[in-house]
Amino acid sequence: MPTMNILPVVLTKQSLTSTTSKLVAIAFFACSALFLTVAGGAWAFNDRPEVSGYAEVGDLYRMLAILATVFLIVPAISLGVASAKLSARRQDERLSTLSLLGAKPGTVRLLAVAEPFIPASAGIIAGIAGYFLLAYPLSSLVFTGEPLGYSALLMPWWLLAGVVVVLLFVCLFAALLGLRKITVSPLGVRTRSLARKFPVARVIAVVVLVAGMIGALVFSLDRNQPTMVFVVASIITIGIALLLINVIGVLAMRIHGWFSHRIARGPTAMIAASMIADSPAQYWRRVAGLAMITFIAVVGGAGAAMMRANQGDLTAEDKAIMGPYQYMADDIFTGLILTLAIAFVFIVISATINQAADILDRASTYRELHSAGMTRTMMHRVTVNAVMSPIVLVTLVSLVLGGMLAALMASASDLGDPLTIAFVASVLVGGVAMVWLGLQFTRPLVRRVTAVTAAA
Repeated sequence: MPTMNILPVVLTKQSLTSTTSKLVAIAFFACSALFLTVAGGAWAFNDRPEVSGYAEVGDLYRMLAILATVFLIVPAISLGVASAKLSARRQDERLSTLSLLGAKPGTVRLLAVAEPFIPASAGIIAGIAGYFLLAYPLSSLVFTGEPLGYSALLMPWWLLAGVVVVLLFVCLFAALLGLRKITVSPLGVRTRSLARKFPVARVIAVVVLVAGMIGALVFSLDRNQPTMVFVVASIITIGIALLLINVIGVLAMRIHGWFSHRIARGPTAMIAASMIADSPAQYWRRVAGLAMITFIAVVGGAGAAMMRANQGDLTAEDKAIMGPYQYMADDIFTGLILTLAIAFVFIVISATINQAADILDRASTYRELHSAGMTRTMMHRVTVNAVMSPIVLVTLVSLVLGGMLAALMASASDLGDPLTIAFVASVLVGGVAMVWLGLQFTRPLVRRVTAVTAAA
């Protein structure tokens, strides 16, 4: 059965305009528009001839802009994996039918990748228009005393094309990653469970990362070095700390799932705990973005407070001598807020898409529970609890690690600064509320999969 003969039959207008395909396209549209906007922001700091003395701080600003872009790569990839998984779960039955009709495993895998890739590609291309629109309000943001300007945010065509190609590769990688849990055999296509083993590699990674973070931190605390070296060492320390949170997070999910199952007192809490214990890495990915922005808010808020305190008593003459450096504290705080705001959008979309994929993945279980008497409201509460219950643990881990690092790099007064406390609190409350709000959009999907005539 040649692949080219199957593609027009499987990739029909109906399949590419389904609700799932639209969700995938919307997710990648948001991902593309936001990531292109961030990349355009990084490009804007490449050269600013209208700013007097920008050459003195140009390298530092470019490095900070690239750092903000790197921070958003992880949630962007997470969103891509969630979107590809959402589409793959919906087409299991059709792929099984094709396999039973004689389609080769390679053909089935190609179709499994092609279906999410096509709407995702359309979303990525449409995201270019979103980037041009978002660049307009951002052009009025002031950095180094001057607005960025719309033309500065527009990347050259070759860089724009390069970012789009990278996003397409992310989409393809996400779709291929989703195939890890799909087995293609002569008996059809089915979802398989990857063997769970004791996370020896993660435990070793924690030890290595802790040692690396301590080494980078000791180097960054040496004030007798150039500003650029200090900034690079601080960025490396923060980067290692973020990796450490990501590794510890999965281990914390395992412990949380086991402990929650032991103390569960109702069916909703028990089922939610079992879901977390069954897939700790999967549920960690849903709250990893919130852990990341919590950590950044603590460290970044303390750092901004420290820089503002150091510049609080400067006279006009002092500021004139400092040149463009006088704006650095305010600029870093503005960039921090902008990065976290974009990360919030990624988190909401990713949480919603992940939840939709999980509901489709467990459609048969939901129908069986509904037939046994469990209400749709209770089932929705189970899915929400499985995501929301680990958030307290996640925020505590991020707050502790972020607070420890900030305490070493800043003073106690900076940590207790009202602006720092208000900033961190708003990030926590806003992050939890937005994740919860995103999960509410999956309520209609629970009703759909529990209907008698619903398709998994």
